[in-house]
Amino acid sequence: MAAALRRSLRIPLFRRRFPALSTAATPTSPSPSSDPISAAKSAIRSESDPDRLAFLFESAAHDPSFYDDRPIYRLSIQKLARHRRPDLIERLLEGAKSNPDSPKSEGFLLRLLSLYSEAGMPDHAFRTFEAMPGLGCRRTERSLCALLSALLKNGCVDRLQDVFDRAADEFGIAPGIASYNVLLRALCSSNKVEKARALLDEMPDVGIEPDIICYNTVLDGYLKKGDYSGFDEFLEEFSRKKFSPNVGTFNCRIAALCAQGKSLQAEELLDVMKSNRIQPNRISFNTLIGGFRKEGNMDSAMKVFERMKGFKRPDDIGVSPDFKTYTTLLQGLVEKEEFEKGVEICKECLEKKWAPPFETVKGLIDGLVKSSCVNEAKDVITRMGKGIKGDAGDAWKKIEEAFSL
Repeated sequence: MAAALRRSLRIPLFRRRFPALSTAATPTSPSPSSDPISAAKSAIRSESDPDRLAFLFESAAHDPSFYDDRPIYRLSIQKLARHRRPDLIERLLEGAKSNPDSPKSEGFLLRLLSLYSEAGMPDHAFRTFEAMPGLGCRRTERSLCALLSALLKNGCVDRLQDVFDRAADEFGIAPGIASYNVLLRALCSSNKVEKARALLDEMPDVGIEPDIICYNTVLDGYLKKGDYSGFDEFLEEFSRKKFSPNVGTFNCRIAALCAQGKSLQAEELLDVMKSNRIQPNRISFNTLIGGFRKEGNMDSAMKVFERMKGFKRPDDIGVSPDFKTYTTLLQGLVEKEEFEKGVEICKECLEKKWAPPFETVKGLIDGLVKSSCVNEAKDVITRMGKGIKGDAGDAWKKIEEAFSL
């Protein structure tokens, strides 16, 4: 495919704007009739060579339609990160910073900071934050929050705390509620839930009132720590506050009950949510399905699945299942040897263009064969073969050949 696209490239298309491009250096362009920038974007999407991708990026980087294209920036950096080319990432993003044609707005520079973060380059993200005033861009609490989030994403919790503590004096930015929420997440992620809880009490002293997100963050911290007594105690404190619980609060409660083998009790919270006019989301249902699977109660898991789709009760709005929903159900059904239901879930998953994990499908086919449901097994094999392409298709063929049905 890539070779065919390369053959379709019309070099004069690029030469009108980029005289330095040559046949040897220029990758693909799927449409000879498109403008040079569109052609460059298309070539970047299909390019697998990191050096040529960087060349294309730089060739088009002066055009407003290019530097305004968030997806192409992100895709380029993601590809270079997968190729382990921080040198090229630095070259492109520093070039974007210094390019006189690129915007010097806070939003654009924070986008570069975020891209450095996603590429696992927190030092460069910090330097981008530091450089903002020199580029004529005023830093705000939004900038601080972006930097703190970048440090959290890269596991730099101590450094995050240090930046937070120095923000007002060194950077002239007083942390607001958004920055406090990042700090709370950081403390909880590093198993310092009690410190996070204490921070909630300190916030009003500096004029920051904790919001529902703050309390949900600490509640989730107790959940992830597995401290269910602390969770219940904090939930009682939470209920005494002026906040009304939201879907995030209920999802924490559902997860805590499921983790303790109380999924039936957790399911009752769906009705409590409805009575409070809070719509359960995909996380609510997936957590319940996962809880019932863990308990081996696949009948209840399937009922939750039907309710998730809005088919169980007339008042259920319905939430679209995702790949996790189907794989959790399929794995649980195979484990319980409920192969007939497993076939239906597998088919539904494949109809949505999602291929379930090979080992799980192999377990399903093995079970069908042992249950003398050979035709059903063949059908699953055929559907899997049609739904998988590329390297994954080759891997599936090896599994398929082993059955010899």
